[in-house]
Amino acid sequence: MTRRRLAVGAAGEAAARAHLEEKGYAIEELNFRCPLGEIDIIAREGSMLVFCEVRTNTGSELTAALESMTPSKLKRLKRLALYYLQKVYGGDRPCRFDFLAVLLDPENLQVQAIKHIQNVLPG
Repeated sequence: MTRRRLAVGAAGEAAARAHLEEKGYAIEELNFRCPLGEIDIIAREGSMLVFCEVRTNTGSELTAALESMTPSKLKRLKRLALYYLQKVYGGDRPCRFDFLAVLLDPENLQVQAIKHIQNVLPG
């Protein structure tokens, strides 16, 4: 992965984290990694555990970031969440899956827009 792509991803995840915190979410875990892959952000909204996938794009619109969330990626996110719940809590907890699409200015990586879609996958 190129340095530029890493910087774009890091900026997008930082923007998503700030967005969630502004909305009152408590961040539980960032970039949780396990043998199955990675969950970008795990947060709490009240008693609800929220697994967040962040997609970042530089350009003129959020469409590419939104379209990058395929059914197979959603299925992978659910497997990762089940792994996390078992490892950390020993079983099920109330949870949901959110998607955050972040649009950054290609020149300076400043946030242009964030679209937060809640409950993209039944928990």
